Amino acid sequence: MKNVFAIKLEKQLVLSELKSYTHVLLGSTLLAAAYALLIIPHNIVPGGILGLSIVIKELTGFSIGWVALLFNIPLLIWGTKVLGNKTGLKTLFSMVLVSFYIDIISSITEGKVFIDDVLMSSIFGGVIIGFSVAIVMNAGATTGGNDILVRILSTKIRLPYNKLMLIVDGSVIFLGTMVFADFTMAAYSIVAIIAISKTIEYYMKKSVQNKTILVFSTKNLLIQEEILLNRKSTDGILKLIHHDSNEKMILVTRNTKKLDVIKNIIYKIDPEAQINVLESNNILS
Repeated sequence: MKNVFAIKLEKQLVLSELKSYTHVLLGSTLLAAAYALLIIPHNIVPGGILGLSIVIKELTGFSIGWVALLFNIPLLIWGTKVLGNKTGLKTLFSMVLVSFYIDIISSITEGKVFIDDVLMSSIFGGVIIGFSVAIVMNAGATTGGNDILVRILSTKIRLPYNKLMLIVDGSVIFLGTMVFADFTMAAYSIVAIIAISKTIEYYMKKSVQNKTILVFSTKNLLIQEEILLNRKSTDGILKLIHHDSNEKMILVTRNTKKLDVIKNIIYKIDPEAQINVLESNNILS
């Protein structure tokens, strides 16, 4: 029987990883399209490694994707030591996809401008990029480049992620302004960066909203014991564990990005357990 439980748990873990890689694929593809169709044709430099790559392309003629990859690989090697191998592998997947798709899309479109209004390109491009980065981050990865750098800096500097991103991106914008000698494009780049950071901030806050998990199982006491024994992996995730009289256990989470950790523990004890996840704004008492 234990072997059956182990197989089911392993299957759930594999499906969870496949789901996260699918999200990384989706986010990376969307990000590359936003850059290739809305940002690069107008020479907007929205910070980060890709922004720096746009500047280097102007100076050398090298493709943006390859330049970005050359910068990202050393950062990834450095960042993996801080972020872990699992995140590093997903980030490598994202980096390669973004670089490949940017070069492919740019080659197909030949730099054609699809939206003549630069301000609209900056805003919509920034929102799409921010949304794409949020998708990738919620899947447990980064899109590479300054995402890795900012994550590393965030472990050393007590500043919100979006503020650190603005500081790094501002330096790249300054370099872009000097190379393109176009202060109007610098203003549009700032608009794009603000759109990116605000979109990331919105979706990251949304991703950590409280949720209530209703667990229907005949083994709730064993599940609770297992959760308490695994405090290291569940620390910072749960706010409350509560029982009612109908064989229902109520868990209130504070970190929805690690919801799968709780689910895996539950299914490990009782593969037949029923789990319902609800939005939660208040702590139960």
